[in-house]
Amino acid sequence: METRPGRLDRFSAFLVRRRLLILLCVLVGTAIFSFGATRIKTEVILQHLFPYDHPYLQLHTRFSQVFGGGGFGVVLAVKAKDGDVFDRETLLKVKKITDELVLRKEVYRVLTSSMASQSTKVVKTKAKGEIVIDQLMFPDVPQNEEEMELLKMHIFSNPSYNGTLVSRDGAAALIMTVIRENISYERAFQLFRSLAEKYSDEKTSVHIVGYPMLMGWIYSHKAQMYWVFGISVAVMVLILFIIFRNFVGMIAPMAMALICTGLGLGFIGWTGINFSPLLYVLAFLVGARMLSNAVQITNRYIFEYHANHKSEHPRQEAAFMTMRAMLMPNCTAVATDAAGFLVLGFAKIILMQQLAIMMSFWMITIALSSIMVPILCSYLPRLGAAAPLTGEKKGGLERVTIPMARFSMFSGRYIIGLGAIAILFFGAWQTTKLKVGDPTPGSPILWPDHTYNQDQELINKKFDASSESFMLFYEGKPGSVYDPIVTKTFEAFARHMAERLPDIYKTASSINSFGKMINLTLHDGDEIWYEMPRNPELLSGLLGYIGTNVDRGTLGRFLDSTAERAQITLFFSDHMSDNMLRIREAAYDFFKDHPMKTDNGEFKLAGGSVGLEIALNEEMRRSHAIMDIMVLVTIFFMCTLAFRSFVAGAMLALPLILSNLVAFAYMALTDIGLSVNTLPCSAVGVGIGVDFSIYLYCRCKEEFAQCNDWNETVFTAVRTAGKGIVFTGITLILPILVWYFVSDLKFQAQMGFFLSMLLFTNMVAALTLHPLMILVIKPRFMMRQDSLSRKEGEVIKESRCIGD
Repeated sequence: METRPGRLDRFSAFLVRRRLLILLCVLVGTAIFSFGATRIKTEVILQHLFPYDHPYLQLHTRFSQVFGGGGFGVVLAVKAKDGDVFDRETLLKVKKITDELVLRKEVYRVLTSSMASQSTKVVKTKAKGEIVIDQLMFPDVPQNEEEMELLKMHIFSNPSYNGTLVSRDGAAALIMTVIRENISYERAFQLFRSLAEKYSDEKTSVHIVGYPMLMGWIYSHKAQMYWVFGISVAVMVLILFIIFRNFVGMIAPMAMALICTGLGLGFIGWTGINFSPLLYVLAFLVGARMLSNAVQITNRYIFEYHANHKSEHPRQEAAFMTMRAMLMPNCTAVATDAAGFLVLGFAKIILMQQLAIMMSFWMITIALSSIMVPILCSYLPRLGAAAPLTGEKKGGLERVTIPMARFSMFSGRYIIGLGAIAILFFGAWQTTKLKVGDPTPGSPILWPDHTYNQDQELINKKFDASSESFMLFYEGKPGSVYDPIVTKTFEAFARHMAERLPDIYKTASSINSFGKMINLTLHDGDEIWYEMPRNPELLSGLLGYIGTNVDRGTLGRFLDSTAERAQITLFFSDHMSDNMLRIREAAYDFFKDHPMKTDNGEFKLAGGSVGLEIALNEEMRRSHAIMDIMVLVTIFFMCTLAFRSFVAGAMLALPLILSNLVAFAYMALTDIGLSVNTLPCSAVGVGIGVDFSIYLYCRCKEEFAQCNDWNETVFTAVRTAGKGIVFTGITLILPILVWYFVSDLKFQAQMGFFLSMLLFTNMVAALTLHPLMILVIKPRFMMRQDSLSRKEGEVIKESRCIGD
């Protein structure tokens, strides 16, 4: 009786007959598409890193157009290696750096301040009780010892400058500036590094921190990142050689990876999506996934070639059987991989939405592997004596995989079950300790001994100012800034934050700084009077004096030209996730006792780098749970559709909860916070991790049709597909694990270990937990004869022309 071929068989046979045309079309299309790679933009865009609809970002963006500062601040410290900075040579360096910055188009001139700035004022008393506001150290540095001592007095007797412009021990001086929004961080980094190199010598050192500097350091590591990726590629090639030891096994996977890479990079370039360096880690993960997927399919082709090597057209028949066997599991696995990226679009962050688009497309190109790899293999030289990984001979690897499956299915079934439950509870417990944001001081992207983190530690230790700023804004009627309620609220807010957060609060800067300096001078320098006058009439008079005697450029840092908007900037020591919550809570607690609205205007929270970090952490906290749920739900539905069984969907999706909890437990134990950098790795790792189980289930379904025995089905699947799973896992895991040992970027190293651990957990689960589940549940979807047997496939091959 003739067996009628199904749609999959007819489609596979059609592809094999037209394989040369398909190969040429794909190669030409890839070449054309790849030209888009020359259009790729690789920048870090600030607005893309934060939630676009969060009121903090909208407020920060709007007020930065008035005061500047939308590009984030940079802090430079000039430190004397011996003694203090109060010698002419060192002060000249401070002045020259300040002057160079003021003249550069990359920074806001009005927001550049140091002891040598024209905008840095001091209140002086003259004859007959006259009070004037003059420059602190402008236009020149002190010319003699008397002037030097006077400068010291003006600084150390002024709480606004002592510990801020100059460290309390006098050993370092501070320069603060803000880069413009349209300046790339790479360009800003080159500017500041050139200043550091120019003015550092045997007597002084220059230390620089701030978000633009951090991003610049990441840019500076691009060459090293490429070198690390190059080592990973070399490891991949070595793995391919060890696995296959033949030309086909090495060339076919690498050729397929190049095709997918060309399509992916071309897509990024043609769409104009910014390819941030922060995404390089995920891009390489996709590349590793391309190669590992091609390894699985190449292995199947070699198996089919040896099974049909005596036939008239062994290559075509091997290609046909490989496509027929691998199309469904490959497309299902790719769909789950793409789902891991697609859910990132739920975050209201442009970077993650762009990541969802470009990486999903890139991942979908891997679906071509089940067609292109067999075609490529069919045109490569003969395999000779090369043996498939899934051959009949029992090798060393089978001596590991088979006992693992046998142990989990029989004598160790309770151990495996109890172990899974223990992991579930331990992981859930540790997940409650997972931090959203940065759980450690400095930058978690760089190692603790990196120059940037060392500079951050030094500046935090020496100064009461930092690059971590938190802003409270006021907006009202024209002229309403001079309403005493505004300055009183600013002063009370700064005092409240200092009292609530004494361990992280540093200082505040606003128009009040001038008022307090004048009030201090009027009371003979008694520091108890370093505050704004409490008498409304005196306060109004003081504010009027400031508006009349302070130049517009200096006042522009604190209020606009119509006196309807003002800001106060508070500086904190770090942006650790717990401290972000404390700052937010303290700020809102203040307005429980103070009105946010006045008769003429309104106070608004919040801006600055700390305000934006709080906004980002809130979005991460919101989208984290949604993404994790959506990844699992999407995988469930994808697998349900592929196997046409809700049981299959549940069996494949639910164990992923264990691997997810293992990942989160590792993050909690090693102080890795959920951030815009780590959350995508977590979501994508789960999507890729399910691939191992999908290949096992497809093989079990195929084998059950042959033997109709559950034990034999599982053992045969582990013996055959299990080898492919292990080698696919090795191809994915080892090249990524290399990052942990050679990368100078802490983030890249940690993500290498993190992703390797996540993938390894899923690989082990595919060889232990899933065989146990199959044996216990005995799912009906594996019993369905909805695919042809190998014998029936041979009938189809004989009845159709698959030759050249």
